[in-house]
Amino acid sequence: MPFRLSRTSPRTSLYAGPLAIALLGVGCAGGKPSPDADAGAAGADGGEAGADGAADGGADGGADGGGAADGGGDGGADAPRLQTPCATGEPGEPEVRAGRRLEAEVTWRVDFDAAAEAAGYVDCAYTRQYAGAERIDLPHLCPSCDLLTEGPAVMTSGFTDCYQPLFGGEPERVETWGLAGDRLHRSGSSQAPAGELATLAAAPVEDTPVGVAWESSYTLSDGSGAFLMRAEGSLRWQVDAELLLTDPFGPRATPYACGWECEDPGTLVGVSPMAPGEVIPNARLEDQCGEGVDLWDFYGSYLVLDSSQSDCGPCRSMAAGAEAFAEEMREAGIPVRLVTLMGNGLSDPYGTPEPALVQAWVDEYGLTEPVLRDTGWAYAYFAQYMPEHTGEDLGYPAWMVIGPDMRVISGNVGFSSWSAVGDIIRAHHVGG
Repeated sequence: MPFRLSRTSPRTSLYAGPLAIALLGVGCAGGKPSPDADAGAAGADGGEAGADGAADGGADGGADGGGAADGGGDGGADAPRLQTPCATGEPGEPEVRAGRRLEAEVTWRVDFDAAAEAAGYVDCAYTRQYAGAERIDLPHLCPSCDLLTEGPAVMTSGFTDCYQPLFGGEPERVETWGLAGDRLHRSGSSQAPAGELATLAAAPVEDTPVGVAWESSYTLSDGSGAFLMRAEGSLRWQVDAELLLTDPFGPRATPYACGWECEDPGTLVGVSPMAPGEVIPNARLEDQCGEGVDLWDFYGSYLVLDSSQSDCGPCRSMAAGAEAFAEEMREAGIPVRLVTLMGNGLSDPYGTPEPALVQAWVDEYGLTEPVLRDTGWAYAYFAQYMPEHTGEDLGYPAWMVIGPDMRVISGNVGFSSWSAVGDIIRAHHVGG
């Protein structure tokens, strides 16, 4: 059974609240969510996703992983490659430009209702200052944003006597802030999707402060009442000539060390959110050879994008049969690339794993296909796609089948055997 991620929040944003992980069918609940209300609709707590559930991935993948037996044939060196590795690098130099910084200061005022005050709660306030540097390598965190920044948010007042008694946490954390015209997006964790939080009085212009405000209401966890939170402050952005940003999707100087192909036709336009029939957004993620790999460079092959976590048993089952499945498809004359998008574990699903974890995964399952260190790309897009197009909340493994033209064919959550994936590819290959 897959691990599931359930979204919970008192607000309406897709990424409005923390996540809980559970192993369905076994009843293994994830860690307790933390409300972290000051996030507003952007879910700034970033979803402290169930560390208690993470360790239970274990043996569940076990022997029922299927894939290897379904592979059939002896494949090996005789299986057609169907794609040609890059022979040279790409022409040109990546663009370098000055980046931008965004600064903000916001005060949250907490107003308890009469029932909460009767129980001893007292109105209070706290203030955070934010200083973010532009990130152009993580567009998936806010595809609509014109400016995306990441940096420290520091509590300058009210932590001990206001924020901590309600929400716990620490006085400093990393936040992501984004601007899409006059819309503010925000997340309270690195590499977590930034949800829309507030509408500004006007689209900010360089070095000009603009006011920002929002509010939200909550019920106290002990049932003693409720409270309203009103946030008010200002933000501004400016260009920093010393913050030099290199185009993360620019040309590479050399072929891929791992021998991947580079078939990007240069005419693709990705669509967000992902949907059947639409071209997937590109990503450049580091592989087991330590190089950034563009998903669009696998143009011309079917892609199976597998979002996995190393402490997820069913994910391990899927990996165990991957090589045999790839051989089976290629022997049938169907070009397939199996691309693992590796997260940092069930307790940090949008985090990026260390290279050693990726290499251990490659070694354990004898993988010759790309295993990429994810930066929250799969989490950002799959968490939208799965509920909308499969009726399933995001869980692990989650996988999608992409056509040779980089258009979405299908996707699902969970794994029992590679045959279901193969059926989708064969049907499309025959009818395509």
